[in-house]
Amino acid sequence: MVLYYFDLTDNGTAYPDTEGTDLPNLVSAEDEAARALLEIAKDKMPDGTFREVALHVHEGTSKPLFVVKVTFELVRNGSDGDGAVGT
Repeated sequence: MVLYYFDLTDNGTAYPDTEGTDLPNLVSAEDEAARALLEIAKDKMPDGTFREVALHVHEGTSKPLFVVKVTFELVRNGSDGDGAVGT
């Protein structure tokens, strides 16, 4: 088993993983990161219309083994910006 750390960055705010997760190999860590990011993606956008979420996965060093990233952007059609349709 290897101890992997999943440091979260959400719209530029870093949330380091201080505990880590024991997993058998790198492929398991990649799968875990993808699943975790999908769970985070289910949350609504906190403020505004843009959100970028990333997990930087490492083995206790500052250099990540890999990064999984998702970017959400809400683009509204129309010019009034209030969400009303046909007013």
